[in-house]
Amino acid sequence: MLEPKQIRSTSGLNGVVKVLLELAIEECKKKNVKPLIVETVRTQERQYWLYGQGRTAAELYKKHIPVKYAHSGNIVTKTTSSIHQLRCAVDVDPMRNGAAIWNASDKDSKILIYTMTQYGFEAGANWVNFKDSPHFQIKLPYPEYNSVSQTNTTKYLTTAIQQRLGIKADGIWGRGTNEAVAFWRKDHGLSSTAVLYADNLKELFK
Repeated sequence: MLEPKQIRSTSGLNGVVKVLLELAIEECKKKNVKPLIVETVRTQERQYWLYGQGRTAAELYKKHIPVKYAHSGNIVTKTTSSIHQLRCAVDVDPMRNGAAIWNASDKDSKILIYTMTQYGFEAGANWVNFKDSPHFQIKLPYPEYNSVSQTNTTKYLTTAIQQRLGIKADGIWGRGTNEAVAFWRKDHGLSSTAVLYADNLKELFK
């Protein structure tokens, strides 16, 4: 079967992810790196197609996946579901001379990876068992929320927020982070709650 179309628009992303992605890309451009958004939101059909790459019909049948998705190629994923489907992940590569760079060791890739992590993204290039260099995610417990708080964050995003607030960056959102967030909000004329909405993050990270 034909490969299902990739979605590259950022409009469907979780609001927090969208804001931080746009800021990270802007920062990369300032560093003379040209990011290419390869994929954002992913359909279940496309995830099945990706999982079926390099696997047989029998293997898909055991996973209760329609065998029509089996096709040749290298295995690119271990999962039948993805953070992309939750609107909290993006695949981004740097470009040079009109071509995407698929090498995590390239100098522009290193800049891209570092910059994305500074904006709270977990980088697939840093995974130990199954590296995925163009993949970046913010795996929020509640992806339907366009805000972050003690109950809706990740250690990567918490670390980035703590760095911006100028407090101990240990990746643990506890009492100290709640107080720092509430103080930052009050200092910006907002209610002193310990929640950062997408527009607050845009102000904090810019």
